[in-house]
Amino acid sequence: MPSIGPLEILFVGIIALIVFGPQRLPEIARTIGQTLAEFRRQAAEVRSEFESGLDDDLDDDVVVTHPDPPEAAGSEATDSAATDSAASGND
Repeated sequence: MPSIGPLEILFVGIIALIVFGPQRLPEIARTIGQTLAEFRRQAAEVRSEFESGLDDDLDDDVVVTHPDPPEAAGSEATDSAATDSAASGND
């Protein structure tokens, strides 16, 4: 993106002065400044909300699980199978 130098800014200012006149130019400049400030404020708010949402999602995704010891996992499976067969009456 090409940069805008002081000569280009001066040229735009002179054209604006000719088009809008010296009475309306300060009002237009003030309105443009307020609009840009509001736009920047809204952009910063959206950015912070987005980053906050990403931080919350990252915190929710972190789940620490500890696997059961091998003998505990095997005995639970055997116990549940025994309970199921006893309940159905298939011994």
